[in-house]
Amino acid sequence: MKPGKVLVLGAGPTGLTTAYLLAKEGVQVEVLERLPWAGGLCKTFQHGPYSLDLGPHRFTPHTDGVYGFVKELCGDDLVLVDERISFYLFGDYLHYPPKLGQLLRRVAPWEAGALGLSWLWESARGAFRRSADSDESYEQWMRARFGGKMVDLIFRPIVEKTWGLPLRDLSWRLARQRVAVSGLGQAVWQVVTGSRGELYRSRYYPEGKFFYPRKGFGSITDRMAEEIRGHGGTIRLESQVEAIHLRDGRVASVEYSSNGRRNTTIADAVVSVLPATILPMMLTPVEQDPYLEEVREAAGHLRFRKLILLYLVVERVPIYEHTVAFFPSGDFIFGRTWEQGNFSREMMPDECSVFGAEITCWEDDDIWTADDAQVFERVIPQLEAARVVRRDEVEEYFTVRLDYVYPVLDRYFEKRLRAVEDYAANVENLWINGRPGLFSYINIHQAIEMGMVAARHILTCDKAAWQQDRERFWEYRLIE
Repeated sequence: MKPGKVLVLGAGPTGLTTAYLLAKEGVQVEVLERLPWAGGLCKTFQHGPYSLDLGPHRFTPHTDGVYGFVKELCGDDLVLVDERISFYLFGDYLHYPPKLGQLLRRVAPWEAGALGLSWLWESARGAFRRSADSDESYEQWMRARFGGKMVDLIFRPIVEKTWGLPLRDLSWRLARQRVAVSGLGQAVWQVVTGSRGELYRSRYYPEGKFFYPRKGFGSITDRMAEEIRGHGGTIRLESQVEAIHLRDGRVASVEYSSNGRRNTTIADAVVSVLPATILPMMLTPVEQDPYLEEVREAAGHLRFRKLILLYLVVERVPIYEHTVAFFPSGDFIFGRTWEQGNFSREMMPDECSVFGAEITCWEDDDIWTADDAQVFERVIPQLEAARVVRRDEVEEYFTVRLDYVYPVLDRYFEKRLRAVEDYAANVENLWINGRPGLFSYINIHQAIEMGMVAARHILTCDKAAWQQDRERFWEYRLIE
C-alpha cells in the first residue's frame, strides 16, 4: 500500500526525482531545502545577462529509464555538445583521450621510457601481492595498475588537491570509481586507437559527445520542481531541518526553521538526502540511545570538501577551445576549469564569455574565508602562466561558495558510513539516499537513478528490497 504523504529532506537531483515520481502517482509530497534554490549542484543562475551553472556539468545517461526521464523533462532543449576535455601537462594542453602525435611531441623519450619501466616494475611486484580489497589505499590501487612514476606525475597532485588528503589515506574505492581504464596498458591502447573504452560508450549519444540542456544544466531540476508543484506537491526553500523525532522505531515528526519560525511536519515516510555527516545529529529519540551516540561519533569522522567557484567575465569568444580543462599540477590552486559558452552559446551575449575555475578546500583553509579579490589574485597569475586569460581581459569576477560538495572517501569511510546506514535501516519509515546522504561521489544520471529506485520501493513500502537494490550504488563508476 503506497504512503499517503512523503517528506523529502533535500531538493537536490535525487530528492527531486523521488518527489516528482511519487507526486505523479498521487502521493502528497513535501520537500524541505535549506538553500534558496532547488536543484543542489544542478543549478543554473542568472548573473546580469549571463546564465551560469555551478561548475561544468554533462548529462551522460546509460539506461533507458534515466534517458527517457530527462528527455521528457527537457524535450528538444536537450542537445548534443562536442566533448573537448584537456589536461594541462608538460606546458601544453593535451587532449583526452590523448592523441599519439601530440604525446610524441610533448613527452621526451626518456620520460616515456621511465613511465613504462615504472609500470613494469609495479606490475611484477603486484603478481606477488594479493588482489584488491577494501583495506587497500588509493595509492596502492593506482601504483599496481599505472606504476609509481605515472601516479606521481598525474594522479597524485590532482587527487590530493581535490580531496585534501595524501593518496595513502584515501580509499581504493575512490580510485576504482574515478579511473575508467584498468591500467597503463589499456590507456596506451586508447592512445593508439583513439577510443575511450567501453565504460564511456552509450547507445544514447556518440563517443566524443554529451547531452546538455541549451538553457543551462539547471533546466533539468527546474522542470522537476515545476512538475512537483503542478502535481500538488510543496517545496519549501530556505527551510533548515532542526530535528527528526523518533518514536517506536519510526520518524514521528520533523522540525524545521523557516523565516525565523519553528515548524513541525509529519509524514508516512521520510526520505533524507541530508549529508551523512549531519543526519545522525538531527535524530532525536524519545529515550537516550547509546547506539545512536556511537553512530554520531562515526558520522563525525566523515568529511566533505568545500568548493569555491571563481567566475571571470571576459570580452573574448572563445576564451579557449575546451569544454573542460584539468590542471593536475600542484602549481595551480584550481583543479578544473571550464568555459560556459562552450556548453551553450544561448546562455550569454555573443560578444562575451564566462570562464570558471574550481578550488576545493577545507573550512579552515585561508582561501575559504578570503574575499573575492584575494581569490582572484591567487588565481589570475596562474591562469596567465597557463596562457588562458590575461588580467587586462577580465571585465568582472565573482565567486560562489558551496559546502557538502566532495565526499572524502578515506580508508575508513566505509565502516563509518555503514554505521549511519545500519541505524537508518532500523527506522521503519526513514529512507536515506543521494550523493550527500549516501556519501557518494556520482554523476547526475546516477543521482537521478537513485531517486527513481527509491520512489519505486517507497510506493510499495518495500524497504527490504530497497536495502538490497541500494547495494549496487557502491558499484557506480564516474564517467569523467
